[in-house]
Amino acid sequence: MIRRLLALKWRLLPLLAAAIILCIPLAENAWSHRQISQAAQAAQLKLAAVPKTAKLQGAPNRILIPSLNIDLPVVSQSYSPALKSWPVSASTANYATETALINNFHGQSLIYGHDTRSVFEPLLGLKANAIVYVYTANGHVFKYTYSGAQDVSPRQTDIVADMAKQPAGLNLITCDGAYFQYRHVMNFKLVKAV
Repeated sequence: MIRRLLALKWRLLPLLAAAIILCIPLAENAWSHRQISQAAQAAQLKLAAVPKTAKLQGAPNRILIPSLNIDLPVVSQSYSPALKSWPVSASTANYATETALINNFHGQSLIYGHDTRSVFEPLLGLKANAIVYVYTANGHVFKYTYSGAQDVSPRQTDIVADMAKQPAGLNLITCDGAYFQYRHVMNFKLVKAV
């Protein structure tokens, strides 16, 4: 009887090891989701505690989208006339320095990123009124809500000039289409800034 139990135990050991290995990504995802939820709650508390203030602006250094489990650093990138494109970091979000700084008074900012699972691919599933928090290097927090999207050609660069004429807001861009032939532009309205 004891021999049978020991033999069964050794047969179950690989199954137990496989179950543990399969649970590791689930645990990591749950931990990441918990951290992002806590960061969103902290941002919301900060926004709620401070009354509407004067003009605020700053260079973005973090973007948080709780509903999609996105929490990324933001790096500044400038348009390259030689390459006729903006450089794109592989693992972070990118702020187009040719657009307005993150602000609460005039002009829209542009943050873009690769259509990869670890960067902006989840944005293609964005729901109406989703909330985005953008943190700036000088300590401000800006809260936005999703208001709509459109697909444009990569050659449609006039949208950047149009952003400067708009009220304060945010645009996020990633690639879309079967061959990544479009740019998916998501528009966000400013809710509050502190």
